[in-house]
Amino acid sequence: MKRLVWTSAAIVGAAVLVGCQKGNKQEVAQVPPPPAYDTSTYEPVTVESVPPPPPAQPQPMSVPSGGTYTVQRGDTLWSIALRVYGDGQRWKDIVAANPGMVPEKLRVGQTINLP
Repeated sequence: MKRLVWTSAAIVGAAVLVGCQKGNKQEVAQVPPPPAYDTSTYEPVTVESVPPPPPAQPQPMSVPSGGTYTVQRGDTLWSIALRVYGDGQRWKDIVAANPGMVPEKLRVGQTINLP
């Protein structure tokens, strides 16, 4: 049945297409080509190479050694170490300065010691 339906649709579609082509014969207007451009009046343009700006490095906070930090929403030990010391790898130093701290369980408002 599917083959019969598909074939019928193809025949009807072809008949409509042929009918449209026969009934819509229109002449296409001849458009002249655009005039050629005179490039002798143009001056060459030079583009100066500008180096991209250096990537922005987060500036470390000025925190005295032995200070504290209050955890804010969205903080991780990595982000705190990056903000305070300018190096995310120093998160291990923060853990070492806070015995018993579980890095995965930081709480907003928690005060941690900074080495």
